[in-house]
This record gives sequence, C-alpha cells and structure tokens, in this order.
Amino acid sequence: MNAQILLAMPSQRREGLLHLLGHHGLNISLASTSMEARQKLAPPHTYELLLVDAELPDGSWRDLIPLLVSSNPPCEMVVCSRTGDERLWAEVIQCGAFDLISEPYEQQEVIRIIQSALEGQYMRQFRRPARTRAS
Repeated sequence: MNAQILLAMPSQRREGLLHLLGHHGLNISLASTSMEARQKLAPPHTYELLLVDAELPDGSWRDLIPLLVSSNPPCEMVVCSRTGDERLWAEVIQCGAFDLISEPYEQQEVIRIIQSALEGQYMRQFRRPARTRAS
C-alpha cells in the first residue's frame, strides 16, 4: 500500500498511530492543527487520505470536509477519536467522512479501514455534479 496520507493530529497524540502505520509503505505528512491541515490540503498538494483527530486545537474535522469534497482527486477522510460512540460514528458518516476509528487502535482494523477508504472513493458521492450548458 503506497499512498499519500495527511495525519492531522496534535503531536502529543499521534505517536501511537504513527508507530502502528510505520511499516505499511504509507507516505505520511503531519499537521498538528486545523490551520496547518488546510494549508497542506491546498493545491498543489494532493493526498489520497486524511486521518484527522476528532479534537483539533483550533477547529474541527467538520471544517475540513468542504476542502476534501472540492479537491481533485477527492481526498478521503477517516476521523480518529479517543472514544468512539455510535452518535459520533453516525455524524462522521453523515458529514462525508469514510469512517471513524477509536483508541485503542487495533492495527488490523486501522489498516483495513485505510485500504477500504483508499479503494472506495467514498467522498466522490458528496461532490456536486458539474453543470452542463444546454446546446
């Protein structure tokens, strides 16, 4: 699995996930804040997947969804949470993210979700269809 991934998570929280992902051929860039993630998601950068913490210090994962929907090609999102519950999971899915993973991270589950997100192109369904001119 060789993919461009942006991990947007405060530095004190990302070490466990980085260690877990370290041996899977993923190209991981880091962002510690929502603002830094926005800068890294802006063209010309292209990422296939954004792993984003549910609790960024200066914003929310929800704020990043419009950037992902409009990116070309679309970038998938997986939200990472200290505590995952059904209500947060439902919100994540309804807002357009691919899935929610929660601590403690289980390596096989995290890798399965990442692979599915990269293969599925889930975010495409949230793009607005291009308007066509009538001839």
